[in-house]
Amino acid sequence: MKFAGMRMRSSIATLELTGGSPPVLSERAGSIAPTSDAQSFKYMPFIDGLRAISILAVVAYHVGLPGVPGGFVGVDIFFVISGFLIVNQIKATLSSGRFSIVSFYAHRALRILPLYILVLLLSYVVALFILPTAEIYWDFLASAVLAPLMSTNVLFFLHQGYFDLSAIDKPLLHTWTLSVEEQFYLVAPMLLYLIFCAGKRRFGMPAIVIGMALASASVIGAVAMTSTGGQNAAFYLSQWRAWEFIAGGFIGAQAVAAVRRISPAFVEAMAWIGAAAILCAVAAFNARTAYPSINAALPVAGAVLILLCGMARPDNTVARLLALRPLVAIGLVSYGWYLWHWPLLSFERIALFSEGALLPDALAGGLLAFSLACLSYRYIERPIRDWRKVPGNLKHPRRIVLGFAVACIATSVVGAVAALGGYRSTDSYVASHYGIAGRGVLDNGCDGKHGFPAHCFAGTYGVLIGDSHATVLFGTLAKRLSATSINFVSMARGGCYPLLLSPSRREPTRRDDCARLIAPFERVLREEPTPSFVIISGNWAYAPEASRLLSDMISEFDASRTRILLIGPVPMFARSSLECVVLSDRYGISRDRCAKPRADVEAQNAAIIDVLKAMTVRFPNVRYIDPIDVFCDPDSCRPYSGDTVFYLDSHHLSPAGVDALYDSFAGDFAWLIGNR
Repeated sequence: MKFAGMRMRSSIATLELTGGSPPVLSERAGSIAPTSDAQSFKYMPFIDGLRAISILAVVAYHVGLPGVPGGFVGVDIFFVISGFLIVNQIKATLSSGRFSIVSFYAHRALRILPLYILVLLLSYVVALFILPTAEIYWDFLASAVLAPLMSTNVLFFLHQGYFDLSAIDKPLLHTWTLSVEEQFYLVAPMLLYLIFCAGKRRFGMPAIVIGMALASASVIGAVAMTSTGGQNAAFYLSQWRAWEFIAGGFIGAQAVAAVRRISPAFVEAMAWIGAAAILCAVAAFNARTAYPSINAALPVAGAVLILLCGMARPDNTVARLLALRPLVAIGLVSYGWYLWHWPLLSFERIALFSEGALLPDALAGGLLAFSLACLSYRYIERPIRDWRKVPGNLKHPRRIVLGFAVACIATSVVGAVAALGGYRSTDSYVASHYGIAGRGVLDNGCDGKHGFPAHCFAGTYGVLIGDSHATVLFGTLAKRLSATSINFVSMARGGCYPLLLSPSRREPTRRDDCARLIAPFERVLREEPTPSFVIISGNWAYAPEASRLLSDMISEFDASRTRILLIGPVPMFARSSLECVVLSDRYGISRDRCAKPRADVEAQNAAIIDVLKAMTVRFPNVRYIDPIDVFCDPDSCRPYSGDTVFYLDSHHLSPAGVDALYDSFAGDFAWLIGNR
């Protein structure tokens, strides 16, 4: 899911990826022994068992069951299964002369979309009663619109970053895997058709070479694009997941025949190696593992070995264990379980304002979601599957494809209307009841979003430096300063620790996401007029070199011409303070659960505060203000006062919080701008 934090690593695509009628692929799941068609396989239950292992690992990971820190690798296993089933299905229809891309999409739509659309529509309804803040609703609005259009993987990739919501606040986060699957469905038939035609209507060595080239490019990209912080393109984007589908697609009749010639004992050993690879990934990987990168090769290889050995020798022990009835039954409902479990977990945790407690999570994402999956299979998936088997029902595939295309667009429109209404209602309610807007903010055009216009530096001006803890100050302070003749300029950016602008850190910083701040900062240092004041704020963290870096940075300003105000760290809370207050009031629970002991805050910040205070002794033009007394009494720190909430989330001040800070240190701000 950065799984999310995730990074959101705790997401998976668990689809029932079959569709053709015999002799292509059975309706239920996978395939194993080759039929008379050299490119097709009959159903074998062990593949449903492999699905079961994957969904059990993912759900266990999501509900916080100990011992499965790498359960998110289930997504990779399902991608391999998907590639195996769909590639072989398409190859079989091409080889037999029965290929129709419209029929393929009709089968996929009937298999995937009915239950998917139902879950989306119900999520839109439940969100109206659960989502507590406008920020969460705005994020939900975007996913509600794009989920039916199968493009949320791009959305969640683009939204990764410093201000991103936690994974659990995204009820539709799991739809990114459906998007990757559908993008695979869009490309695979056309690509295989072109390869088939280029190979003189057969799949031979050229197809293998092309497949290997595409897989190699995808693997190289996945390794290069994997990031352990910020945006992780390799995790969400389909081109860097393509190699996992291709790996499954290589498991064909020729590969099976080759493995069948190997001794049964060796095949047995290979199958157990595959199982061990998956278990190792589930047990050893965690949210800090660079993923997918090359690490995804472990579960992918495990899935390939199990499928290949099961196809060649269905009597191997691993295949027979996976074919046990309980596992097969779970595999048959795995798609529905996946679709239901994440929204239920998300809504449950939001409603209870919980980071995750095993019992309620197991009841919501485990028992309730599994029960709904069984009902979905009984009353939606299986009846549609049976309907597809009736001769003549699929004689107009274009109508089916067009109908589902219209249904997806309509669902997107419904999601937009419902979520936009919920957003506006929630935003209005929170603004009127919790006063987060304070006395208002001002956009003066000097926040650096579109560069720095010349007028920002004309005459007397001041500069704001720091990360997101500074950016949330800007609008409120700009409004407070608007009555003066001083221009206020922000050179702050989320994730850009203020000390990155220290002289010794600027050169390395030119190569990261904060590079755009360096040129305007250096311009301020060398050109006239110099700033009359500088405010430095950040999510301060102590490091041995912090004192030297900060001292070097302050030394670059002329002490006789520029005053500097250092704003200390604000108290930080466990989860979003605004959510906590809203939900506490909604359910009549004491707001005390939103508080934090002052002693904990002081202990956490003591070292860096000593560094900040020392600057006032070393430099005559520096003052330091400590926000702790604004938000804390002698015992506790609270993110609210009466009906006013001072925080937007767990550690970023709302405009009302900035107003409270300004009012508490009005004398220091007056000194800063030269009024005292």
